Amino acid sequence: MKITFLGTGAGESYPGLWCNCPHCAYARLHRGRNIRANSCAVVDDTLMLDMGPMAFDAAARFGVDLTGITHLLVTHNHEDHFYPMHLHWREVNEDYVSLPYEDSLDKGGPRFTPLPELTVCGNRYVEKTVAPYIDQSPSPHAHFQLIKEGEMFMAGPYRVTPICGNHHERGFSHSYVISRDEKTLLYALDTGTYDPDMQSLLLSFRYDAIVMEGTTGLNEQYGGHMCLQNNRIYRQLLLEHHCIEEETPFVLTHMSPHWCPPHDQYVDMVAPYGLTVAYDGMTLSF
Repeated sequence: MKITFLGTGAGESYPGLWCNCPHCAYARLHRGRNIRANSCAVVDDTLMLDMGPMAFDAAARFGVDLTGITHLLVTHNHEDHFYPMHLHWREVNEDYVSLPYEDSLDKGGPRFTPLPELTVCGNRYVEKTVAPYIDQSPSPHAHFQLIKEGEMFMAGPYRVTPICGNHHERGFSHSYVISRDEKTLLYALDTGTYDPDMQSLLLSFRYDAIVMEGTTGLNEQYGGHMCLQNNRIYRQLLLEHHCIEEETPFVLTHMSPHWCPPHDQYVDMVAPYGLTVAYDGMTLSF
C-alpha cells in the first residue's frame, strides 16, 4: 500500500493565511517542506482521503493524477477537508459543450476525458453538504455512500471501517481503518480523543502504518484536536495492545503553524518519540 500526502496543514494552512508569527515568518522565508497546504492524501492513486480547496493544485505540483480516483473518503465537512465545488467540474455533459459560456456555468465542466464513477463516502453531515452537487446534477458521474462507525464497507478493493471521532461533537468526524490484502492503515484526522467504545474499536486492529493529526503540537489538547502529548499517548497505547510494532510508521499531519514549529525544527523534536512529521509531497509505502 502507498499513501501520498498532497497536503499536511490545518485549516489556516502553513504559513497561516493572515499570520506573520515567528513560525509563519520562518515558513515563508525558508519554504520547502515548511509550506503546507490543507490536508489531503491519496492511497494507491485510486482512493482519495479528503478533498479540500487546494487538493488539485497540490496534485498538479507533485505529479499526481486524480482522474483515476474511484472513491473519496471524507473525514468531515469542514471546508479545508471537503470542498464540494470541485465535484462541479466533474459533472460535465458533452451535450452542453456547445452552449454559450454563461448558459453552461451551472452544468459542470468543461471536461473532455472520460472518468470512472466516483463514490463519495462520509457521514450525515457530509451527505448534507454534498447533496446539491450530486442530487441536482444534470449528468451525475458520482454518488454518495453513507457510512456508520464500526460498520465495514468496501471501497473498491479496500475494506474500510469508520471510527467516530470527537471533533466539534461526536459523529461529526470519522477516522478510517483502511485494509487491502494483508496491509492496514489508520487515517485519523480531526479526531480529538476517542470515546471508550471507539477506542476499543481502534484497538481491535493491527496496523502497518498510522497517520494521525498533530494539529495543536506543543500546546495542550483542546477543541477536538490532537496535540503532541496525545500523539505520544496513543502511540504507546497502540504498542501496549500490540496494534503496532516499534518500527511501524507513525506519521503526524494536519499541522497548525500556531502550535507546531516549522517542519525543519519539529521533525527532530518528535523523532525521539518514534514519530515522523509528514510533508506535502511525501510518499509512504508499506
